[in-house]
This record gives sequence, structure tokens and C-alpha cells, in this order.
Amino acid sequence: MKKTLADFDQYINQALQDWHIPGAAVAVIKGDEVLHQGGYGFRDIEKCLPVTENTRFPIASMTKAFTVMGVALLVDEGLLDWDQPIRDVMPDFRLADDYATQHATLRDLLSHRTGLPRHDAAWYGSDKGIDEIFPELRHLKPTAAFRSAWQYNNLMYETAGLLCVKVSGVSSWYEFIQTRILTVLGMHDSMPKYKKDVEDNADIALPYRLKNGETAPQKIPFYDNPLGPAGSIYSTLKDITTWLKVHTHAGQHNGQPFVSPYGLQQMHTPHMLMPATAAQQAMFNNNLYSYGMGWFIEPYKGVTLIHHGGNIDGFSVMGAFVPQEQLAIAILTNVDGKGLRTALMYEALDRALGVEGKDWSQEILKRNNETVTAALKANEQTAAEGVVGASSSHDLADYVGSYEQPGYCDIGIKLEGAELQAKYYGAWWPFIHCHYDVFEIDMSSRHDEKLTVSFSLDNHGIIHSINVPIEPDIGDSAFTRKPIVLTNSEQEKWVGSYDYPIEGQGVDIGIKDKTLYLTITGQPAKALSCVQKVQHKLSFKIVGNEQSLLECIDDAQGNRKLVIKQKGATYDCPYLDN
Repeated sequence: MKKTLADFDQYINQALQDWHIPGAAVAVIKGDEVLHQGGYGFRDIEKCLPVTENTRFPIASMTKAFTVMGVALLVDEGLLDWDQPIRDVMPDFRLADDYATQHATLRDLLSHRTGLPRHDAAWYGSDKGIDEIFPELRHLKPTAAFRSAWQYNNLMYETAGLLCVKVSGVSSWYEFIQTRILTVLGMHDSMPKYKKDVEDNADIALPYRLKNGETAPQKIPFYDNPLGPAGSIYSTLKDITTWLKVHTHAGQHNGQPFVSPYGLQQMHTPHMLMPATAAQQAMFNNNLYSYGMGWFIEPYKGVTLIHHGGNIDGFSVMGAFVPQEQLAIAILTNVDGKGLRTALMYEALDRALGVEGKDWSQEILKRNNETVTAALKANEQTAAEGVVGASSSHDLADYVGSYEQPGYCDIGIKLEGAELQAKYYGAWWPFIHCHYDVFEIDMSSRHDEKLTVSFSLDNHGIIHSINVPIEPDIGDSAFTRKPIVLTNSEQEKWVGSYDYPIEGQGVDIGIKDKTLYLTITGQPAKALSCVQKVQHKLSFKIVGNEQSLLECIDDAQGNRKLVIKQKGATYDCPYLDN
């Protein structure tokens, strides 16, 4: 039997119950006719506030299509070119791959073919803006040859946004998108960035999360996304349908040209083939999936389906259209990481086209539940594989510190009471010892994820770095422990002269520019970098002689001494005024 939109309200309400999702906003537009539009469930469970067509949602990665549209407008004006190397306009653009650095164009950045994987640990959870991230791009390793594979990357969209700002002369990407797109299209309820002051006073959906295996959504904080061009816009169902109609109406808005047909064609044309997932092949018997610029493109029941979703903490959304049918679909939900948005997209498409098809909510829910079950089982299996009784090489307090790698946000370790916590993705999580020097960052309270990491020691047995699986295809990345910052009194305590066990030589510790220096008679002064701080002992690397170690030790009686450890030799140097 062919599907229709007659009972779509009932279908959506049942789907929300089946998926345990608080609320949704759904619209189906053909040409200028609204075939279906409505809000369902709650934007705020506690206050029983309903979702409406004017409820604001963050649209996350749906923002990317706005960034591409901004580029297209500047191309139409002759200020940019899809195929001009980025370096021609931004000479300081630099990637780890020299060839990609020289040849990457806007088309490459916007179709995800620079060779870079996601590298979300470079930005997620930080307050870094693109101005701070941009110089660090050169440190991020590629995992594929330039233009050889499609790999989703938010940071390349940030770069494109920075380029728009540079050539348009505005102060920020947010101003650019507001003045060139949102205002011009009359999207007055949309905003380019989350604003805290509207949270309690506006029709805005609250963010919720469903942990694996649970059915009660948990309210979580709004995520203030630092990445503008890749995912910061907030919008409404009504405004999103206005936006999608530009794409179904040959680049026109209210009968007036907005973007050239050529510019629109560049966005909607496949640029990179994408490998089909096992689920896609099973559900659609199809492996022809591609990416244009800011849009996914696929064949579906005799038409071309163009779409892009968005996921951010507490929200999952989808915008889709079929150009030849002037058909547009928008779905906004307030739980992240679930497939209801995709299910409703295909269901709405079947009903609008009047074709037969699967019950997409049940089909995708079944696969979602299978994935959740597998994830829970995998977590149990991982926990069972721990080596019982294998203690860590150091006391828990010794792992405390900050660890860094160029291009990424620092990882912090702190001790709260008797338990360790790790700062990762911008939040503090339980940091659980597994066995030996292997630990687990337990993010299951928010992300249904546990990240296994390990520590490496130097030749002196001091904790040197933490190994983190940042990108699967890269393998573990070593974050080096940052020097420990000492107070003035902690430094001044060690200033003075020490006896050296070689006749005619002495040892002095002094301070210059808030840094301790070691001077051995007849040798230049060497800066000291504190690498370990435990009771009665500080350990320092001697800068310029990294294989050596200096220990500053005071005993229970207050006697101080230095212990200098070099290749094959250890020297005790008592404080001369003990």
C-alpha cells in the first residue's frame, strides 16, 4: 500500500514514544505548499512546554551548508574561486602534508578530501576559536593521501569560514552569516551562535541525552560550540523550511535571485564517493553514496535525495530536499546520537512521494537497539579483560599533571579525594585504574564511551607521557607531560651551594626569570624543568641534557641534598649549610 501524510501526526507521536525522545519538529514542503508541519512532544519535560514550529534548536553540522552558501555568494561576486589554492588568499595556511598545503582549494576543504580525519580532540570541549586553532592545523596528521578519500573534518569548514571573513571585510563569521544569509532570507528567529541570555526566556528546546540501555532522557547542559562555520547556528522549523526552499527553488528567495544557479549546482554536485556502511547496503541495497559541498547526495526510489544532519550535545537534526520534486523535509529533535531524525526523513519522503516502503522508524530503531546491545556487551567484555591485582607503577598522585601535544587540547589529571579524574573533551571524568599503567577515562555518563589510555615512563621510571587513541587510523598519540609549575617558595628553598663529590668542583642552584638553574663549576648554567613532585622530593630534567635527572631531596630532619643522575653515574651533593 502506498504511504500518505494523512496519519503522519500519529506516526511521529508513536515514534517519539518508541525512541524515548522528548520532542520533535517536523515539516514537509512541496514547492511553496506546506504538506505537513508541526511540533510534537516537549521542548522542556519538567515544565511540560511543547515543541512548536518556532522552537529554537541548534542545527549543529547543518550549519556547514550555510558556510558553503556564504562561499558561493563570494564566488558570485568574484571575491573567491572554488578552485583557487587557499594559500593564494591565506599564505599562512599550512597542513602537515606539504602537497596538500600548496594545492588545497575551497572545493577540497568543503568536500572533505584533504586527507585529514576528524581530529575533533583539537577543538571539542575547548574555548578555542578558529583564530587560535588555525596555526595548529599543521600538527594534525593526515590518514589518507590528498584527494584520495572522503573523511569528514570540521576544521576545514572553520578554515573556509575564516577565508570568508578575510575577503568580505566583516569582523567575524557570525556577522557574515547574519548579514549575508539569515537577515536577507528573513530567518529572524535564527541566530549564528548560542546566546545564554535567551535560554530562560525564549521558545528554545532543552538538550537531553539517552544513555545506552536507558529509557528516561536526562537533561544536560547546553554546549556552547566554539566552531562557528562547522556547527553553531540555532534555528527553527519555520526558518529551516525557508532555507531549504532556496535549494529547491533554483537559488531564489520569494521569486528573487539569492545565489546563482551555478553556485547552487556546485553544492549539489557529487564531488567524492563515500563507502556505504553495512547498514546502508542492507537497508537500501545501494552503495552509491556521495558528498557534494555541505550536502550528502544519494539516489532514492528514482529521485536524488540531498541532505545533511547535525548532532551536538542533546540534539539531532536533519534537513533534506529533492530538487526535481521541489520537495523539502526538516526534522529537529532534542536527544543526540539517535537515528530518529533519519527514520523520519525517509518516512516523510516515502509519504510525500506516495510510494510503498518500510516502516522506517521500526527498521532503524531495530538496528539502533542492536548497536546499543553490542556496545553494552563490548563494555562488559573490556572490563573482564583486566589483569586482576596488577597495580600501577606509581602512586595515584604521581599521575597528576597536564599533558600536551601540538594541535590538540591539553589532557589534565587531578586527584579528588582518593580518586583520579581526567579532563578530556572539555570536562572532568572519572579516571579509573585498570591494570599496570593502563587507565580508563569513563565518559559513559554523557557520551556512552570509555576511553582506554596508557602511560609511558622515561629511563628513570618517571611518568613521561599519556598515550591516547585520538584517531583510530593514526593509532595512539603521545601527550607529553608538561613541566610542573612551582611556587616561589618551592623554588627558593633550593637556592644555594652544594658539595660536589669531584675535587675542585661545586654545584649551585639559582633562579632567573622564575626558572631554576643548575650550575656545575666549569660548565654553563642549565635550566631545570620539574617533572615530578612527591613528598620530600622534586625531580627535574636538565634542559639540554634530557637523559640526566636532578633530584632535590629533603629528609625528615630538614637536611637537603641534590642527587644528579647521569649515564652510569649518580652523584650525591649535600647542601653546604645543612
